Amino acid sequence: MCWLLFLLSASAVQAQADLRAKEWRDLGEPKVARIRFQHLADKPISNVELRAALQTREGKRFQRRFFRSDLTQIENLYRSAGYMGVQIRGRSFFMGSDEKLHIVLRIHSGPRWRISAVDIAVPEEHAKLTPQLRKRLRSHSGDVFLYGEILEDERRLVATLSALGYAHVHVSNHLKLDASLGQAAVRFDVEPGLRMRFGSLTIEPDKRKTREDLLHRELTFREGELYDPEQLRLSRQNLAATGLFRSVTLATPEPERGDSVQPVILHLREKKYIHLRSNAFIANSEPGMSASVEHSNWLGNGHIIGAAGSLGRPIQGGSLFITRRNILFTRADYTISVGLTDEWGRTRISVDPDRQADLLTANYSLAAAVQQIGGVDSATAFLKSTRLDYPSVERLWQIRGVLSNNWYPSQLVVYEGRFTVDFTQSRNRPQSSRTIEIQPGKRGLPIETAVDSLGLPYDDSIPIDEVWQDLLTDKARTVNFGLDFQRDTRDNPIAPTRGIFIRGVGLYAVEFGSRSTRVLDGEAELRSYIRLGNHLIWALALRGVMTASLREDRTLPQTYWKEFGGEGSVRGVGRNTIIDANGGRAGVNNRNELRFKWKRLGVVTFWDCAGVWRHATDYKLSEMTNGYGVGLRYDMGIPLRLDVAWSLRASHPSFYFSMGQAF
Repeated sequence: MCWLLFLLSASAVQAQADLRAKEWRDLGEPKVARIRFQHLADKPISNVELRAALQTREGKRFQRRFFRSDLTQIENLYRSAGYMGVQIRGRSFFMGSDEKLHIVLRIHSGPRWRISAVDIAVPEEHAKLTPQLRKRLRSHSGDVFLYGEILEDERRLVATLSALGYAHVHVSNHLKLDASLGQAAVRFDVEPGLRMRFGSLTIEPDKRKTREDLLHRELTFREGELYDPEQLRLSRQNLAATGLFRSVTLATPEPERGDSVQPVILHLREKKYIHLRSNAFIANSEPGMSASVEHSNWLGNGHIIGAAGSLGRPIQGGSLFITRRNILFTRADYTISVGLTDEWGRTRISVDPDRQADLLTANYSLAAAVQQIGGVDSATAFLKSTRLDYPSVERLWQIRGVLSNNWYPSQLVVYEGRFTVDFTQSRNRPQSSRTIEIQPGKRGLPIETAVDSLGLPYDDSIPIDEVWQDLLTDKARTVNFGLDFQRDTRDNPIAPTRGIFIRGVGLYAVEFGSRSTRVLDGEAELRSYIRLGNHLIWALALRGVMTASLREDRTLPQTYWKEFGGEGSVRGVGRNTIIDANGGRAGVNNRNELRFKWKRLGVVTFWDCAGVWRHATDYKLSEMTNGYGVGLRYDMGIPLRLDVAWSLRASHPSFYFSMGQAF
């Protein structure tokens, strides 16, 4: 260890010996190797902070004009900490053997100054304000003299008087510095002016679409009230929260001398109110498109009216809606909508021998053979373990009311809460001219041997005709009560690069009709975006769903069955093909994307997986369906997306083309 210390000391001495002094006038623009500081007194500011404040940087070229301002910056840093007599007592320059510059600055902080006295000078007619103003000061005699705190006190005095109605107050500070004692005496000169009351409101421009009564409804002050700048701030905040304006400015021009009425001028820049949105998407051979149009300031009342629709598959339909803002002055919005949609998917159910035995034995040769050999009881037992899998269309008629509100505790966090009540009439019906795929269960060995000995060609599908459509159609009428809450810290809702999105949904449904039941439904979702580098982002989405009929003797309506698959859950498999016979009650979906972006181009690799089970206790991770793939992105403000996905459950890859990130 002693030898190591000796070698290090010798190296340092040799390095110092290699440096040669340079004069200021002889300096050119060499690269700066090192900047050192020698503190001759107190060290209130670390070397790291000092280097960070300099424009002269290690590893960069030395420039005289920057260095001069750097010396002033160092002095200002010390003065801001109360060292008003700081001096830079020396600056030395050395050139190394590598022709790089070494700079040494010797800093003497001097003593830390104190405040000797703090006074407030107020006109005689306003002398009664002095005690109240003194309470607002945070600088007192004997404190360390910090000029930044003096300026902050100046702002506090202005704010205090403004809140008392003095709209045009003037406050200035005067310092008496004593370098020999290291002290500063502070005096605040205060000119309150007249105490003002709000006067008339002028709204500019005159020609606008927003009605004047809406504007006055958002204002928190009225003519004749005592002037308060906080009310101006709240009024501006309320007007901005309507979402109707690009900018909102409340100006308070100085009135004529001797006038105590404060006029207010409201400057507005309205947004465009008619919005048209559209999107085209392609998933394998099922193209589709969606569009919406809305007027966000209908009749100038700030209400929203619009229509949305989609054409193609997997979802087709349309809706009309109207939103009334700021219900009962609660900042909440109320939306009423009515819509009709068709959604294509698949349904898997077990055979009901009591209703379907005759049809199956007449159309399904394997069932007929089992009945012929083993009798009716064998056929019934065989059919109980048989499942029907068929393409279906779910049609929804829905009238919905939504009460929603947003909270913005900071610029990076958004909370949203929604309470929903809707009436839904649903119908899940097999698609005509398609076929029912039959999935037979386990057969007993004697029956299997006997049936196979006949050598009959057995069909595993049945054409869907009107009889089967009527038999398999499921209808329900329900009233749903839903509560939705979410927290969003994403930097962009369409193409996020960081942040977390959390959402929880609870629903209670009442079904009407001969088989009336009660349904409890819940959903939780988490999305996280983690930056792994300048160009790499890991996006993760985890979603869990669960539903149950509160009456065990009643079936769960098909509209509440859980299903995954396709765009939005697991790419690479058919839409809504991850299902459970007779309706899954619980499901889990996990999605992962590794996103690489360089300028406008992006490449994505992804892995999706999901599972649906009859009951939550039946879950098996080994039964989850996986999808893998790669994608390309091109950013035009909104990313264009092309994904190719594979799955062991599918015989061919799936293609997806759309706009925006997958999640």
